[in-house]
Amino acid sequence: MPTIGERVKYAIDHMERGEIYAALEHACNALDVTSQRYYEQKNSSRRHFKNIIKKYSWLIEFMALGGINLDETIFDNFPITDGVREPILKPDFSDLMYHVVRCGLVHSDSLSEGFSFHKEGAVLLAEKNIIFPEKVVWGILSISIFCPINKDEITAPDYWIGFFQNRLVINDFWGNESIAQHLANRYPLPRVTLTNLCNLKNDQ
Repeated sequence: MPTIGERVKYAIDHMERGEIYAALEHACNALDVTSQRYYEQKNSSRRHFKNIIKKYSWLIEFMALGGINLDETIFDNFPITDGVREPILKPDFSDLMYHVVRCGLVHSDSLSEGFSFHKEGAVLLAEKNIIFPEKVVWGILSISIFCPINKDEITAPDYWIGFFQNRLVINDFWGNESIAQHLANRYPLPRVTLTNLCNLKNDQ
């Protein structure tokens, strides 16, 4: 079974080759195990995966979605109906990452229709459509890298993760949440809560 450090390496390798969905799968698997460790559980679970994303929403905002307040934004323009017992009509970011991305990649060969990623920095929203920046991969990876529970992990030498003009060699910063928080505070971004997204139309 690959370690968290190996999965982080695999995700970065896939990102360098432009293979976003393969990178996402490894990033989500690393986060699955991280959440299992963090909440001291024998198995990963939907609840723990979502909860650790919520706990580190500030880090995902900083790494990938600066400007969007993930704590309060509801993506009700994209109700989740695939692969759930009951529709999630008002999903938050953690719902999307678990049900659409994580489960979509593990249990299917594609993501839900209307949900995708692009190389631009903006989030594009319309009725039943969401396009997130590919940088979301780095946001998910950063949780596994900087969560203190993973302080004893290792990955391949010289692999790094970037914050603005800062490049941090991952093996030097496993579990160092304080440095991530320091950089997030050093480069503050505005936080906007998106509301009434359910009123969006496809031409907006």
